[in-house]
Parts: sequence; C-alpha cells; structure tokens
Amino acid sequence: MDYLSNIMLEVLKFFYAIGGHNWGLAIIWLTITVNLALYPLTLSSLQQMAAMQRIQPKLKGIQEKHKDDPKKLQKEMMGLYKIEGVNPLGGCLPVLLKIPFFLALFFALQSKEFLTIVGQGAVFVPGWINDISKQDPFFVLPVLIGVSTWLSQKSMPATPGQSQAILWFMPIFITFISYNFAAGVQLYWIISNLMGWAQQSYIMKQRIPKKSF
Repeated sequence: MDYLSNIMLEVLKFFYAIGGHNWGLAIIWLTITVNLALYPLTLSSLQQMAAMQRIQPKLKGIQEKHKDDPKKLQKEMMGLYKIEGVNPLGGCLPVLLKIPFFLALFFALQSKEFLTIVGQGAVFVPGWINDISKQDPFFVLPVLIGVSTWLSQKSMPATPGQSQAILWFMPIFITFISYNFAAGVQLYWIISNLMGWAQQSYIMKQRIPKKSF
C-alpha cells in the first residue's frame, strides 16, 4: 500500500502544480481523470446490469423449473448467461477498480511526506476546509457524500430483488462512516459519486436502449 500511496502523492503533486496550487482542486482533477479513464468499464458494467434485467423472466422460469435440482439449475443458468452474453459479476468491476485509488489517496493524505509538504495545513476553502488532511469541521462533506451516493444509486439499473430501503440505508450508513475521514478523502468520494451519477445518467439515456432492459 505504501507503493500505491507514494504514486498517488506524486500524481497529486502534478495536479497541484497545474491546477492552481490548491490541494483540494488537485484532488478534484485527479478524481475526474480517474473516472474518465474508467468510463469504458462503467459503460460495460451498466450494459451488463441492463442485460441482467432483460433476462430476469427467463431466469425466473429456469429457477421455477429446476428448483428441486440445484445442479441442473446451475447448468441452465450458466447456459443462459453464455447464450445472452451476460456476465453476472460484470457490474462490479468499476467499483472494485476504484477501491485501490480510494485507499491510495486515503493513506497518501495521512503520510508523513504529505504532512511535511503541506506544513500546517492544505487549504481548500479558507474558513471552511483549512486542512484537507483533517476532517471537515462542519460535517458538510459527509452529508454531501450521502446525497451524492443516493444520486449515484438512483441512476443505476435496479438490481433484481433490490428493495427501496437499501437505496436509503446505504447513503445514510455511508454518511456516518465517512464523517471522520480526511476532508480530501471525502472530497474525492463526493466528486467520484457525482462523476458516476453523470456518466450513468448519460449511459442509461443515450447508450442503452430502453428495450434492452
């Protein structure tokens, strides 16, 4: 993880140098770049999720037909996935790939080298966030994380069997667990959610025909 955090710190220095000498802006530019780079995977992920929705009636038919024969059920389901070109785990890839970036930034902002570079504080918005390596003193960013998480979830194809309670529970839960994170990490989370919401909304409206799910 030290290797990844060191790379992340060097990338942050680059965006700091070209982005107005503001560490908060450097994180924003970094987040936008990461999400744009992962766009092809986001597109593929949503296409797979839409395909899973499309084949749900067939899946339910197979499950009902072979409910007493697990081996036959598994074989028929895998055969359907192959025929339809569906990867049931395909929707998870972009999320999994974002985790290393998140962890690398998390540890980079806590590293001795970063704290030495910024001295007494890395100001993002004077009077509000005077040090992005510390938590938001007014807890605005955690709330924005919750709101942006809800938006991001709403823009995705519904997962089969997903309850509306989950759509509300996750943003609230994430708001509480993120309140003590460094403001820079919170900022990354918010921008990543908003980028995800924008990309997902575009893909669902422009790249995936409604008849496909």
